[in-house]
Amino acid sequence: MEAAGGDPDEEADLESMEEVRRGETAGAARLFRRYSGPLLKFTGRLLGNPAEAEEVTQDVFLKLIARADQYDGRAPVRSWLFAIATNGCRDRLRRSVRRKSVALDAVAEVAEAGIPADERLADRQRRETVRHALSKLSDEQREALILARYHGMPYADIARTLNISEGAVKTRIFRAMETLKAHFSGGDSPWIAATR
Repeated sequence: MEAAGGDPDEEADLESMEEVRRGETAGAARLFRRYSGPLLKFTGRLLGNPAEAEEVTQDVFLKLIARADQYDGRAPVRSWLFAIATNGCRDRLRRSVRRKSVALDAVAEVAEAGIPADERLADRQRRETVRHALSKLSDEQREALILARYHGMPYADIARTLNISEGAVKTRIFRAMETLKAHFSGGDSPWIAATR
């Protein structure tokens, strides 16, 4: 298999997948090193629970190994892994009795030295406001928005990840942004500042 457009990262991912199919652990280890962090952040943002996010992320890599032969190469490996994570999060959310707010900081970030306490507090409050606003979105809108906004995924990759059309991705993101705009229309919007 060859990556579309000759992207070296995609080519390396495809080589790693071939190694996984042959039962070589090095391929799975490379994919884990490359994607465990982004997947953990993604699952943490969707689930709002760090422990569940870790479990879902671990399950992604177990399924990567167990189902490597199901990967057909039509989508980038990255999209396939995020699709597995998305489905795992959906399953968890369906089973959960009580929904919690979406934790944008479910994966702890290192505090920057030299930032005054009042700025850190203001940043924390902005994040809490955004977290609350994101919890008001539908699961479908939140998934698409998080993949685009926080993971920089192109719409075409989001479409493959969520198994929907590119038009549906655009619609979900548009509706999510409209909901967020309405939520923040009462004053200065911390949305932009909190997501940079």
